[in-house]
Amino acid sequence: MDQTPFTKLYFGKSDPNHELRSNPEDFIKSYVDVNGAIDRVVSGEVNLILGPKGTGKSALGLYIEKTSMKGRYFARMKNASHLPLAEIPQLKTGEPQGAVRTRNAWRFILLSNYLDVALSDPETKISQIRDIRRVIKGLRDFGFMAADSGHSLLKAHGAKFTFPTSQVGSLFKEEGGRELGIYTLLPYLERWAKSLTSPNRHILLLDGLDSIFLNDAAYDESLSGLAQAAYEINIELMEARATGSVVLLIRNDIFSRISLVLPDAHKMRDFAFDLDWRVLSGAAGVSSPLIQLINRKSGQERGDGPIDVLSYFPEKISPVGGRGGVRQRNPSRLQYLLNLTRHTPRDILQLMEHIRLASMHLDPTPVKPLPIETIREGVLQYSTKYFVDALHGEFAGYEGGREEAEAALQALKWMEDSRFTRGDYRRSLQKHFPGLETKADEFLRLLFFAGALGNLFDNGGERYLVFYHRRNDVDLNVQGTLVLHNALTHAWSKKFGLS
Repeated sequence: MDQTPFTKLYFGKSDPNHELRSNPEDFIKSYVDVNGAIDRVVSGEVNLILGPKGTGKSALGLYIEKTSMKGRYFARMKNASHLPLAEIPQLKTGEPQGAVRTRNAWRFILLSNYLDVALSDPETKISQIRDIRRVIKGLRDFGFMAADSGHSLLKAHGAKFTFPTSQVGSLFKEEGGRELGIYTLLPYLERWAKSLTSPNRHILLLDGLDSIFLNDAAYDESLSGLAQAAYEINIELMEARATGSVVLLIRNDIFSRISLVLPDAHKMRDFAFDLDWRVLSGAAGVSSPLIQLINRKSGQERGDGPIDVLSYFPEKISPVGGRGGVRQRNPSRLQYLLNLTRHTPRDILQLMEHIRLASMHLDPTPVKPLPIETIREGVLQYSTKYFVDALHGEFAGYEGGREEAEAALQALKWMEDSRFTRGDYRRSLQKHFPGLETKADEFLRLLFFAGALGNLFDNGGERYLVFYHRRNDVDLNVQGTLVLHNALTHAWSKKFGLS
């Protein structure tokens, strides 16, 4: 029986970047690699990490980057959220506009950044390495790798980028002293990436694609070019037995959409790793990867072994509907807690953290199991302070603008019940935001993929719910019965959608 008070358990922060900055040692010690993704990325077996928002893609990349000095590899994670993705196809490479130019623009960006990683390794060897370092520094100074590279790429899109060969000795002597553009410089980057040697591996991870709402066809050409460019670079590096790989961290729904126009989509899947934390129903759920995560993370920061976190909760927990006090049947503690999340690491860890904080305020001498009042206070704080904000984050960059995104959520909030139909939602939009009711179906799908609502199905009297994060191979049936997520039911004081 675990003796550690619940208030002393460790569940981390909602953003791995914040957790890493505030206490790097805690982040490293408490990181949980349940499915062996780290070794597969480091070895080059995997170069495409897929998963919905909150499944730990960024945390995995940060862990690999921050522990790279302890292993025989050099890794760096770059954030793509500042890149003007829709403008990449317009980047002047010296070629006609089209898919090939877009792919080569991405090849140039990825190889520039990959070489920046490889040349940070003091054991890297290649002919004329000092001059090559000057080239990479010149690209970095221009902004192809820095935090403000979005502004630089916009500048390059408006005027053809050139590199003065006079700065790098005899490296480009066959070019006759002429300035090089992206198209003419690209073969050199390819050659260097394939020919440098080192006893260490070099890994470039590209993150931040979740930070932009990518439900707009305007991004598809750019993202398709990115995925194709990364795949081709990795194949070329493997065939040359080069020192490293390029790894993309991307939402699986985005990859599924752009794969329709990718000629090598089925081949890319051979090198993909799905961060799938979904929990199967029944008793087996207690040993699922998601529960292993909270058990192992909660004790690692203190140097303890795995802790049975569920044992701190009563075996049955009765949910209470907000308005009206409607009670459900008492579900198991596992079902109760999971139904408040989207079956992602970020959600479950934040739920536990808010219950821990509530316990600190309400239980000066904590007991086991936790009092129901403490659990409910933590759930309320989690629902209002974390879950609603997380949904707002899902709409960041939405092409309809912040006001439309806010309207989509407010219309959902101001509905009478948590079980409703498409017509109910449309009427809420018409009442509160006249004119936007024509976008009801679009908004409902966005809310579905954000995890705010799901479908209720009745199969011969047996009812079950389908949420995107629990089954990410499904789409919303807008004609069917819709149910608000349990966390929003708490946050917005509504009656439960199920009795």
